[in-house]
Amino acid sequence: MDSCGIIYALEVGNTDWLEEYGWAILAFFAIFVVSLYLWSYVSKHFEKMKTKEGKYFDADVVEFLARTIKSLIIIFLIFSLIYVASFVSEFFKENIWNYFSGYIIEIIFIIILLLFTILAGKILRRISKNARIRSLRDGTIHTSAIEFTTLFLSYILYIIVAAIILFVLVSMIPGVNPYAALIDFLEKNQAAIVSTFIIIIAIYLIVKLIEAILDDYKFRTKRFNPQAIDLFKISLKYALYLVAAFTAIFSFFALMGLELVGFLLVAILFTFIILGIIFSYSTARNIVSGFTIMEMSPFDVGDYIKIGENLECEVLEKGIVYTKVRTPVGEIIDIPNQEILGNKIYNYSRSGTYGISVAVEISCDISYEMVESCVRSAAACVEGILEKRAPEVIALGISDNKIRYEVVVFTNNPAESRKIRSEFISALQRIFKQNGLKIT
Repeated sequence: MDSCGIIYALEVGNTDWLEEYGWAILAFFAIFVVSLYLWSYVSKHFEKMKTKEGKYFDADVVEFLARTIKSLIIIFLIFSLIYVASFVSEFFKENIWNYFSGYIIEIIFIIILLLFTILAGKILRRISKNARIRSLRDGTIHTSAIEFTTLFLSYILYIIVAAIILFVLVSMIPGVNPYAALIDFLEKNQAAIVSTFIIIIAIYLIVKLIEAILDDYKFRTKRFNPQAIDLFKISLKYALYLVAAFTAIFSFFALMGLELVGFLLVAILFTFIILGIIFSYSTARNIVSGFTIMEMSPFDVGDYIKIGENLECEVLEKGIVYTKVRTPVGEIIDIPNQEILGNKIYNYSRSGTYGISVAVEISCDISYEMVESCVRSAAACVEGILEKRAPEVIALGISDNKIRYEVVVFTNNPAESRKIRSEFISALQRIFKQNGLKIT
């Protein structure tokens, strides 16, 4: 009887308990089931996404995005479980929920903000990597600029997020109201803040205007290499951005009454930048030389030139730091622009014709007219030697009953001069032999 009474009492109690709290437990289990479905969907769908790379996403970004979504699911489940526990248990509600409930939203906000900040950082790195690959493929010079931009944006993002998190943490301290302090600070320094923002926005608009002008000029000028204009545009853009950054740094410290600290920080940053330029002095000199070459234009791409007294080559590419050339034997050489400007430059392509000189010694018994006739016959047999300009046969001197001649034939294809010279010597030997003459 007593046993039955106890069982009956438990059954009645359980029924009341289920009527009051059962819906919350069922709701939590429903949320749990939906979360399992979302977890499974994310795992399956994002595994497929890993195999496809885009402009903003790669396998690493997709993997972290999947982990972020799963972390949000876990956070939501934990929050739901804590809420249900506080609803069911008075002890849990009084000793835990009431104490921490005022901070739960802030804690969840901070966790979500950190996750999305890390995700944004990974996306920026992906953009940088994608730009580097595209730059290597296309041969452009924007790689370092884009890497610097993404790095700069990453640091700006981290600073902003750190400030927000610090602001939220301070607001959680009892008796502290950072919102009122912030509003009071903005009201007192409204003019200085607005002026700083106007300066920064003006600099940004000036940068965009300069970019538009230089992009238009790049396709209209033939004097400057497009890479030179791009380099000038990027250098000017980041110089103006540095001015904006220095203005913002100094203004920030000035608003707090620390003008001297702001000035010293700007001076230190500026000093480091100057030191960086000094340490890259050689590169800077080559860049200046590259601009000088493009301004003076002693040669163009495709010209056949001689640098100094030894190096004959065809110009393949005029770069900012190096000029790429190809020697007659097919070697590809990158020559520093500073070295090119330090030597004499002979531009055979602009000369119109290129003379190929061959020295021969002929017996004094053979007349000049016969020698000249044989030279012309040999020149006529070689493709690439100009017909409209007759070969020159110049007597240089007499030694041991022999006359030394310098034979010069002309071509308008100096890049093939080695081949033409070889074929001409062969033809000259053959013609002299056919006429019973001997070259010594």
